Amino acid sequence: RTRAGGVFAVQAECPHRHGPLADGLVGGTTLICPLHSWKFDLETGNALFGDCGVRTYPVRVDEANDIVLTVDPA
Repeated sequence: RTRAGGVFAVQAECPHRHGPLADGLVGGTTLICPLHSWKFDLETGNALFGDCGVRTYPVRVDEANDIVLTVDPA
């Protein structure tokens, strides 16, 4: 969750150098890779600088306040 309460889900590794995005920093809706500071928009997955983005996944918060993630089994 972001400080504003937003919930987002993206792939685990940065496409640039495979940095662990779970260890990245979040500011607003921007995710920053911990290895080389590549920045990604959490809503779209687009890279803010550079040519490769990250995959995003549909996510929601249910009535029990649990985070529900939908992953395509393909």
